[in-house]
Amino acid sequence: MKLFLACVLAVLAVPPTVRAQNPAPDTTLSLSALPAGGGWAVFNRHPEAYSEPGRENAVYLDAQPGQGVAWVPGLRVGDAVVEVDVKGRDEPGRSFVGLAFYGADAERYEAVYLRPFNFRSDDPARRARAVQYVAVPSHEWPRLREHHPGQYEAAVPQGTAPDGWVRLRVELAGPSVQVYVDDSAEPVLSLDRIGASEVGWVGIWVGNRSDGSFANLRVRPLPETRP
Repeated sequence: MKLFLACVLAVLAVPPTVRAQNPAPDTTLSLSALPAGGGWAVFNRHPEAYSEPGRENAVYLDAQPGQGVAWVPGLRVGDAVVEVDVKGRDEPGRSFVGLAFYGADAERYEAVYLRPFNFRSDDPARRARAVQYVAVPSHEWPRLREHHPGQYEAAVPQGTAPDGWVRLRVELAGPSVQVYVDDSAEPVLSLDRIGASEVGWVGIWVGNRSDGSFANLRVRPLPETRP
């Protein structure tokens, strides 16, 4: 009950819209409150809270056909840093875990996600497809890979464990997106967004037939060195 109330208060305390000229407040959201509601809107998944040392506010999203997303509808973000701990599985074609942002509803948003099963693949082409940007529903990975090969996906740092926790950080600055994995000093993926929205919901995301675990979801202002 305390976690539920903490999440509700955190959501209500955040202004409904956060843009570049009004920097995002530094907010950590309690994911363990997600199954009870707590201001979240969950689509096509069944969340289950759990806890482990260092990730006491974790949540698990089960596997279902189609993509699944859990939004914080009370929090609309523009320019910001959004980060979360994610954990997938080393199972080809069955593990897609990441962040969704600039969301309008269950079918219109942008996302950055990981393919953990490609982290240490023996095939260099697959290793180069470990992290992916998409704009749903118009520009998902098949279209992007066909028309813009190598532009919207990239490898992750060597040594990233495919079945362990990974820190995924997305920096949103106007038309640009930069993606960082764990403690990488440089972005693993840097690109111009396809979507046109200036503000929208943020949330956690899993792909078709994929489950995933999430913890320590945080939204904060961009570093001062970013435009």
